[in-house]
Amino acid sequence: MDKNTTNSTISELLKLIDERTFLELSNVKDIDKYVKKLTAYRFFQLMIMAQIYEIKSLTSVSKQTKDKQDMKRQLAFESISTSQLSRKLSQLPSDLFENTFLYLANKIQLKMSYSSPLIRHITRLKVIDSTTMSMCLSQYPWATFRKTKAGVRLHARVVVTKDDTIPDRAKLLPAIHSDRSQMDELIDTDLDTIYLFDRGYIDYKQFEKLCLSETQFLTRLKKNAEIEVLSEQVPDPKQLIFKDQDVYLGNDVSGTKMSQPLRLIETEDAEGNSVTIVTNCFGLSAKEIGDLYRYRWKIETFFKWMKQHLKLKTFYGKSQNAVYNQIWIALITYCLTVLIQHNTGHSGQLLDVKKTLENLLFESYETFVKALFRPPTRTSKGRRKYDFEHEFRILMKQYSEGEVDHLDTLDFDPLFV
Repeated sequence: MDKNTTNSTISELLKLIDERTFLELSNVKDIDKYVKKLTAYRFFQLMIMAQIYEIKSLTSVSKQTKDKQDMKRQLAFESISTSQLSRKLSQLPSDLFENTFLYLANKIQLKMSYSSPLIRHITRLKVIDSTTMSMCLSQYPWATFRKTKAGVRLHARVVVTKDDTIPDRAKLLPAIHSDRSQMDELIDTDLDTIYLFDRGYIDYKQFEKLCLSETQFLTRLKKNAEIEVLSEQVPDPKQLIFKDQDVYLGNDVSGTKMSQPLRLIETEDAEGNSVTIVTNCFGLSAKEIGDLYRYRWKIETFFKWMKQHLKLKTFYGKSQNAVYNQIWIALITYCLTVLIQHNTGHSGQLLDVKKTLENLLFESYETFVKALFRPPTRTSKGRRKYDFEHEFRILMKQYSEGEVDHLDTLDFDPLFV
């Protein structure tokens, strides 16, 4: 193989999931039988490149295989037609890409350190939520979920730490399936884990089941919930705790009343909105429970990152298998980006890694690493001013509340003062 290809960034990226491992995960005998050019693994490589470059269509993918010499060297063929790509995307089993995603997600967790939990006694915080990719009803009738809409819903579970959001498990279904219908798929019996989810997963029978299995969970309660208060602790408004009660949920008339008590906490979310939380975590303080709930936004930023920086909002194919394969490959690309970031020891933003991959995918790996760690050539004065003003406002607030008794902890900019 060409020397430049052997040492290229794309080759280092694909070492994280080599051809042998990829085919072992397929569980399909002779998956490339009678295939001469576009093997499953070559197609996989090409789709990873398409995700990194956010290529708009299979026609554009086909055009790039004809025009880019580096891509030809990596794939070991001169060109491929749009129709061949389309058939491959529709025909390859989605289980192959789902298994590859799970393999890489597990690989990330084995590499990453969780020795610094968010709060005491908690090894893992796993956040569950879903996001919907909307589609044209006439082109995707198999994904109908309203009279005028179609869509696919990605149900995901991520592991959250102070610094990282790591995908852990995912499920793809037409959007007609509700969030709470996937709780059994996304929640395991982990004694050292807290599961955090939002109101779409409210299900009293599931809550009862989780309590009996000693699986810890934390969720937001709906406003119309029926509550029987058993006892009440003194609230602490200074810690943003406005209510702290032990309660039963449901009622006897409808047969929904739970036999297991829960803890109800009223606090504020990260935006300052009032939220009511229920949990079976009786060993944590009300403040710790409130602090944990505020990490729920991390799965929202994960979904946003995926949609903004990978090819996920529009699709290459119309069939269910083609759509699912594209989403799985997007998740795989995210995992590969996280792994290459970890392997290089880069501690900055994941987007920096992705953009550097995009710019230097076929350059040498050494060039990629040097670019990733290259310090900025200039610092924005506007950014410095913003950061200073932010620090100034914090200090003035602390001064007004008596937390500091002098204003000489910052070197003030005379122009600003």
